[in-house]
Amino acid sequence: MIQSISSIIGWTLFIPSFIIGMLSMIIASFFKLKWLYDISLPICKVLSWTVGARVKVEGEFPKEGNFVVMANHSSFFDPFIFPYFMRGMYTGIVADYNLKYPVWKQFLNRINAIPINRKNREKAIEGIKKAEEVLRNGMHIGILPEGTRTITGKLQKLKKGGFHLAMNTKASIIPIGIKGAFKLKAKTTWKLTPCDIIAKIGKPIPFSVYESKGIDGILEMVEKELKILTGEINPDLV
Repeated sequence: MIQSISSIIGWTLFIPSFIIGMLSMIIASFFKLKWLYDISLPICKVLSWTVGARVKVEGEFPKEGNFVVMANHSSFFDPFIFPYFMRGMYTGIVADYNLKYPVWKQFLNRINAIPINRKNREKAIEGIKKAEEVLRNGMHIGILPEGTRTITGKLQKLKKGGFHLAMNTKASIIPIGIKGAFKLKAKTTWKLTPCDIIAKIGKPIPFSVYESKGIDGILEMVEKELKILTGEINPDLV
C-alpha cells in the first residue's frame, strides 16, 4: 500500500515535470541548439528527484572525439540518465513508436533522433545510414542495443544495427553499464522503487581494436563489457 501511494505521488510529480522539461528544451533549441543540451542535466535531475532516483556516475566521458555510446536497457528512465555522463551534443537511435507521443516526439525531432522500424529491414537500413551522417557531422550517437527493456534485469541479446553503424563510420564505441534502473521500475510493473542508479563509463573501444573482429566479434566484446560494467559477470572470472 505504501509503495502504491508513493508511486502515485511520484508519477503525479514526474508527468508535469517531464512535459515542462521537454517543452523548455524544445523552446531553448529554437534559440540555440546547444542550449537544449546545457539545460538537459538540471531538468533530468529534477525528473530523477520526482521518481526517487539518485544517479551517480563512475568514470569520465572523453573530452574529444565522436562516439557510438551503447548502454544496457532496463528501465523507461534510461534516456534521462544519458545527460549525467555525456559531453557535447548527441542524439540517439530510437524505436519509431516513440514518435507517437506528443512533446516527446517534438523533443526527439529537435535532437535529430533517428527512428528505426525493426520490423521493416529496408527502413531500418535507411535509419542506420542517417545515423552515419549524423555521426560524421560531429554528434555522438546513443544506442540501447538490446532494442527493448529487459524483463529479467539481465542483459538481453544485442541487435546488430549499432555495430554496423560503428563499423561503417570507424567510430569508437563506449559501453555504459547502468545499474539500479531496473529496481526503479521494471517493465512489468507501474510501481516506482526509490533507489541508487550508477552509470559506469567503460573504456572506449577504438576501430583499430574491433576492425578485424567483424560484426559478431565486436558485438560479443561489447556484450561482455556491458555485463562486467553492470555486475552481471565478475571480470576476474572472464
